Amino acid sequence: MVGHVLVQPEVVLAAAAELDLLAERLAAVSALSGPATHVLPSGTEEVSLLAATHFNQAAFTHDQSVAQGILELHHAAATLRTQLAQYLAQDVVSGAGISAAGAIV
Repeated sequence: MVGHVLVQPEVVLAAAAELDLLAERLAAVSALSGPATHVLPSGTEEVSLLAATHFNQAAFTHDQSVAQGILELHHAAATLRTQLAQYLAQDVVSGAGISAAGAIV
């Protein structure tokens, strides 16, 4: 039917749960592999120090990006749950209005 939206709350909640699980898996993998991405200089000469600095800067920006991704996944899941709750509340209000209008006629 044109203009109608079918919302299945269990599907929306499952999607939110999957986003949270994905964020948790990403956090776990990041915690395990994070230390491996940071390096110590192989020597004390300038080239080794500069190379290690560049690798560590890249690792730091990667860590920040992963942390931001984890936050965004959790935020997306929370947004889905909030929007679903608001949709269901509005659906109840609309249903009550339709029922009241039907009782008057």
